[in-house]
Amino acid sequence: MKIVQVIDRLEVGGAERVLVDLTNLLKESQYDVSVICLLQEGQLDAQLASEISITYIRRKQKFNPIYLYKLYKELQKYDVIHIHLRQVLRYVSLLFYVTRLHKKSVVIFHDHFGKIAENKSINGSIRSAIKKCSAYIGVSEALTSWARERKLNEKVFKLPNIIRKKETGVNYDQKDYNSVKVISVGNFRPQKNYEYLLDVIKSSPDHYHYTIYGQPVDNSYFEKIKTQIKSFKIEHKVTIITNCKDVTIELHKYDIGIHTAKSETGPLVAIEYLSENLPFVAYNTGEVADKVKLEFTEFIQNNFEVNNWLKQMDVLLKSKEELETRIELFYNQNFSEDAYLKSCISIYEELLNSTKN
Repeated sequence: MKIVQVIDRLEVGGAERVLVDLTNLLKESQYDVSVICLLQEGQLDAQLASEISITYIRRKQKFNPIYLYKLYKELQKYDVIHIHLRQVLRYVSLLFYVTRLHKKSVVIFHDHFGKIAENKSINGSIRSAIKKCSAYIGVSEALTSWARERKLNEKVFKLPNIIRKKETGVNYDQKDYNSVKVISVGNFRPQKNYEYLLDVIKSSPDHYHYTIYGQPVDNSYFEKIKTQIKSFKIEHKVTIITNCKDVTIELHKYDIGIHTAKSETGPLVAIEYLSENLPFVAYNTGEVADKVKLEFTEFIQNNFEVNNWLKQMDVLLKSKEELETRIELFYNQNFSEDAYLKSCISIYEELLNSTKN
């Protein structure tokens, strides 16, 4: 079984992180797996195991047949073609109409769309492309239910995201116990609701310091947030880091996490916090929140009342040591790498077997 993971570019983002982790897991389990990027090099390329080959199509024009032919020559080498993100599927699906690629190989579309709760519409070309795929994978129940309701594909699977644990070698003696270090993770776009986070920061005690990790994918929104920080006069209470390639190795530096996004399918960052036994407060959105609140009701907020969030953060900080043990057990039971890999391989094998019958 030769497998290829396909994406546009491995920049910092949730879908890209999933691809890197999944590809590395497959390689560590001795599967023949490669990566194709439609564009050029990205920041996460170096986080793939060195023995994993990456092919860059370096596409410059979407409808230039030279790039499509180059992509086709690469894709036809594989038994399983695992496509991530809707814009990538839209491009690859151009080959469905001029070749027999989707008839000869298992072609899987992996949907990471994060706004399904508020936007259930679907572009006609994407709908047609999904129908031609061997299967649809959604990262949440919301996505798989939506796909089934619209009969997008006969085979619909759920593969919830995971985050791999990292060895950080943390030295807790170096921590500053006179301050509370709070972390927030998410690229700068309106969906992340950073305006509300700034309200929380403004009302926080002076010994709280917030660090936001995120790339300015929406530059106008990024500038708006920076301007608001200045107008609130909270520059001394918040740091923005835009060039971090792997936030999981930074998490051990913090006392608590926060996530203020109004709409998510995951969120992946919640699993990142859990992977480092980090308590957090987050708005009640996404499948991870649904799972977390069954065990940790104190982590999930149902409104955007600043005082409620600050009170809950104080409660969590006071019980942090006891929470860390519970979080580790919860993470291992719900987001283990072995179960994730087994689920993915079972999907591949089921689809490959169905093509032989």
